[in-house]
Amino acid sequence: MLGLEHLPGNDALKVSLRTALHRRFPQAVLLSGPEGCGESDWAHTIAAALLCTGAGEHPCMTCASCRKMAHQTHPDFIVIDEGDSEIKVDTARRIREEAAILPNDGERKVFWIAHADRMNSSAQNALLKVLEEPPRYVFFLLTACQPGALLQTIRSRCTLYQLEPPHTTPIDTPELLEPARIFLSALARGEEYGMLLGANGFAKANKATFQQAMTILCTAVRDAALVSSGCPPLLPALATETRALAGALTTAKLLALYDHFSLLSRRAEVNASSPIQCAVLAAGAYQIGYAPRLDVSTSKRLNKNGGNTI
Repeated sequence: MLGLEHLPGNDALKVSLRTALHRRFPQAVLLSGPEGCGESDWAHTIAAALLCTGAGEHPCMTCASCRKMAHQTHPDFIVIDEGDSEIKVDTARRIREEAAILPNDGERKVFWIAHADRMNSSAQNALLKVLEEPPRYVFFLLTACQPGALLQTIRSRCTLYQLEPPHTTPIDTPELLEPARIFLSALARGEEYGMLLGANGFAKANKATFQQAMTILCTAVRDAALVSSGCPPLLPALATETRALAGALTTAKLLALYDHFSLLSRRAEVNASSPIQCAVLAAGAYQIGYAPRLDVSTSKRLNKNGGNTI
């Protein structure tokens, strides 16, 4: 188990978490980021900080609670991890029942729901009440690579903390910023042709470079989603574009765009055809942002079809 200061990157997030820990920490948190961003380490560290009984900064790493967390024996840290399987309603009901039981050791009990985006709709609905009105001693940590897969009612009951992508940071790929700027500006204006022009700026990219481009776009929509909270941008070079996106699209659509870009990045592992990926990038983003009565699963269907439905 690591203290906050030892976790990689995410400086703005660390400031936000320390501030919340010193004041009033939200009882339901959604921790989101692409695969490989270290969400497990972050969930364990946040849980340890909430359960810590030491003086000074939490987690202190020395108190009895922190030692139990380090040895994975803390009775008030409950992990729900179904791996690649769907999280079903019976699991949600067990969580509700366990939440009604007082903590064993201290004053708090922390539930970590890993891969929360794999909860089916029945399970999510079963959790709504306890997320909305949790017992005073209960804290929920939900981690999800695709937060857009969660019901809006679940997301609205959680405080969103966004993890930085794990790969090369956008500042290291300045040649990708200009096509990203063109794409994002057109996206904010709802101009599909301009989006396609921007996306075509990535058409000659190899797999690694295309994935870096998707990292830039993920970071930009993350910044846009957090504009209203006053959180400093991770990508200041595109601050003008992210502010425009924040004014043009709802948070739900920004989260759906994040999922769309993340899926394209993962698809590049098995399908390195950048021109096709770029076409799907523009078409899917336009549908998410501006198609009437959009189902948020549109980007997933586009990706499953391998770019054949445009």
